[in-house]
Amino acid sequence: MEKADHSRTSAKPLPEDDEMRLPPRRVIHSTDSAKATRIFHASLVVLLVLLAAGIIFWYQFYGQ
Repeated sequence: MEKADHSRTSAKPLPEDDEMRLPPRRVIHSTDSAKATRIFHASLVVLLVLLAAGIIFWYQFYGQ
């Protein structure tokens, strides 16, 4: 078997410091917190409307 040639001429040059930097964490692992918050608030409004409609229906049907 032949030994690998580890001379500097065959090695690739190292990338610049700017190329080795990682992007910010929020870019790699982006969150959809605004979307989740909007969905959560919309679901609370829907539940509130259903609760109010249910109370009104219950009172009309069984109240008198």
